[in-house]
Amino acid sequence: MIAYLFQNRLRAPLFSPAWVKNWLKRVWTLPSLLGYCWQSMRWRMKGARIATSTVISKLTVQGQASHLTIGEGCCIGITTMQSHAQISIGKCVVINDGVRLITGSHDITSPTYEHIFAPIVVEDYAWVATDAMVLKGVTIGRGAVVAAGAVVVKDVRPFAVVGGNPAKEIGTRNIERFEYLPSSWFGPVMAWTGRNPIQASTPAKPAGEPLCPVAEPLLQ
Repeated sequence: MIAYLFQNRLRAPLFSPAWVKNWLKRVWTLPSLLGYCWQSMRWRMKGARIATSTVISKLTVQGQASHLTIGEGCCIGITTMQSHAQISIGKCVVINDGVRLITGSHDITSPTYEHIFAPIVVEDYAWVATDAMVLKGVTIGRGAVVAAGAVVVKDVRPFAVVGGNPAKEIGTRNIERFEYLPSSWFGPVMAWTGRNPIQASTPAKPAGEPLCPVAEPLLQ
């Protein structure tokens, strides 16, 4: 994370007021930044695949960390992920505080009440809002929004907005093009890259094409 931020930092003229202001912010927010780095590092050491450009506030993993994959530029709040099956999160995904991703359940028709597991997929630019719950076997499509407190029990089509328990479609996200990098919204990251650095650093692309600007090698 720190290497990524240094390479993609805002560059003001040396010793200018802007340069001094930037570095004061970076020093001031360094403890928080190191906390975010630790959150990612501890799960990588246990086998999770987390892009260096993603920021995690606090993550609890129940199950196997090796089942977890998180792509570039994501913003992950205080979240619980039950990874007894694969959890795949794409690029530039926002997952707010209190969200739970649950890949396991019990077979209520079984006399032994046995466990059943199925993967969860959250595609690029999706947003899962505060206290929502996503259950086993669900795919949340690209650009979809899950409203706060929703309980998602079936797939959500791309760009749909769903809410309620069980979640039902309540709208559509009418966006042709995304121009934001969620990980830059954390204060310690913003001190290095500014807010939504994608708008300044990425050339125009055809409508609908993902704009997450982080280079593919950063996933390695």
